[in-house]
Amino acid sequence: MCGIVAVFQTDPVINWEAACRAADAITHRGPDEKGEWRDRHAMLFHRRLSIIDLAMGRQPMVSQDGRHAMVFNGEIYNFTELRDELKRSGVTFTTQSDTEVLLEGFRRWGVGVVQRLNGMFAFVIWDRFESRVFGARDRLGIKPFTWGMHKGALVIASTVEPFTALDEFRSIDLVAVRDVLTFDYIPAPRTILRDVHKLPPGCWLQWRLGDASPQIEHYWRPPLADQAATTPCEAEIEELLQRAVKRQLVSDVPVGVFLSGGIDSSLIVALMARESSRPVKSFSVAFDEEEFDESPLAQLVASEFGTDHTVLRGDSLSAEGLLDLVGRLDEPFADPAVIPTYALAHLTAGHVKVALSGDGGDEVFGGYSKYLVRQEPRPIPGHFILDAALRATPWRPRGMGNMYQRTLSSRDQLRWSRVRYGDFPVFRKDLRQVLSVRYHDQAQISSYFEPWNRVAVRYGDNVTMDSLMRTDLETYLSENCLVKTDRASMLASLEVRVPYLDELLLDRFLPLPAEKKIVDGTLKALLKPLAKRLLPRQVWDRPKHGFNAPVSRLLARQWRPAMESVLEWGRGNVTLFNYDYLNRLHAINRAEGGIDRELWNPFVTLAWMMRHSLRVS
Repeated sequence: MCGIVAVFQTDPVINWEAACRAADAITHRGPDEKGEWRDRHAMLFHRRLSIIDLAMGRQPMVSQDGRHAMVFNGEIYNFTELRDELKRSGVTFTTQSDTEVLLEGFRRWGVGVVQRLNGMFAFVIWDRFESRVFGARDRLGIKPFTWGMHKGALVIASTVEPFTALDEFRSIDLVAVRDVLTFDYIPAPRTILRDVHKLPPGCWLQWRLGDASPQIEHYWRPPLADQAATTPCEAEIEELLQRAVKRQLVSDVPVGVFLSGGIDSSLIVALMARESSRPVKSFSVAFDEEEFDESPLAQLVASEFGTDHTVLRGDSLSAEGLLDLVGRLDEPFADPAVIPTYALAHLTAGHVKVALSGDGGDEVFGGYSKYLVRQEPRPIPGHFILDAALRATPWRPRGMGNMYQRTLSSRDQLRWSRVRYGDFPVFRKDLRQVLSVRYHDQAQISSYFEPWNRVAVRYGDNVTMDSLMRTDLETYLSENCLVKTDRASMLASLEVRVPYLDELLLDRFLPLPAEKKIVDGTLKALLKPLAKRLLPRQVWDRPKHGFNAPVSRLLARQWRPAMESVLEWGRGNVTLFNYDYLNRLHAINRAEGGIDRELWNPFVTLAWMMRHSLRVS
């Protein structure tokens, strides 16, 4: 696991010293080793967290003939098979690393190498003879990849952090701010910076020196439902999961596991225990609030499989620690689960350098109740009259939300349920209320749901269980869950692997229609028989719990100083927000509680801007 930065330019738009500062911004992604390389038109930087071939897998890596230079972040799980295939074709290797296999695979197969890779990756290859750049990101975006251009120079980095160290890119994208408030995250291809873009998952990028912009293409997208796909039996499911876990355990350093006490992580523990001659090292977080705390179940699973289990208290972060953590994220990210995830990663990193996680199990196997499409009651008549009346008022009366929601069509009900803020004229759902009037047009408020729609349209015009699940793969999973895990773990310099997103499983289970994964209302119907056989009843026979933090209570008490310092700084430095509204939310939460994400999302955005001294005026 690593961090990468690359600069390609004809003229010296970005000098060596500035590029080095940018690379140093992601040292936490790879604290073990620092690698740098340059020629006339390229500068490559690598920050390494050593996992495989500790002695020889250094980067940037240059091909033996000197033509290609590469930086790579991730792990290729099938690299031994690819190396054997390349050896049979005459390739000689000088290291045992997956990096060299990837480089030599590109030299032999060209862009087709990405179709052969099983793993999580983001990489950039510079062809010195043809002055060409090729980069790619894994199928579902487990590893990050960002890029930007300035005066003909192409800059590529793992995350946004290096760009915040370059003056040329420090401009806020107001539509991205809208997205954070709406979805908790900024969907690709946007980032918080106006001239910096994410490479979408499952895409490659090609660029030649002098081109105005890179050429970007999808090499993979989630497949559409295949009605002819056969439902796998329990034995096949178990075999595929076992194979995925086994090959993701390959490492030259110790490997542990995040154990929440849910089905997904508990199954991983069960399968890891089969592969290990020593007790598996498992880690979990405990909370005081019962509705958030799964630590007793995690302990039950740990005892069942004899793991070496460690538990951390999850709500001990101070106000100062909160501001530090939020500010260290590469861009504003408002899923509060990033806080216990970071705490868990920090704890785990004190014992191992690699951990397996259950991320992806819900999206691949159908684990969320939101996928159960129900027939909504007929809306109450008069929506347009009520909507117009509310929009005509300069204030938003409390208590109108439930009534207004009942007038919405089924399509607007979907929008309502998927966002924190939107173009709804009611208190706590109104983007126009939280943003200053002068920025409404620039933030494109009326198009707040466009990022979700852009993905969903590929899966049909109707809202179905299948379309919701497939859209989630490209939105909630790729843009939220995997971002949360990557950023939190990398701040702790810990590599996290996700067996449920192994290509072995994706190729077999994604073509299945949703009704073969959620049967008669039973979530994870394919995994339940395996869970019933391998896990304690308390794990699989209960409602699903989320991995979260009690935001409302913490903002009113323990984190109140952080909230108030951010609001004070924002009022004096950032005219983007309506501070009378935000202070009203804060006062209600202090007095009554119950205000969480409506207050949390603006707070996170402002706290991040405060840390990076970025302003909007």
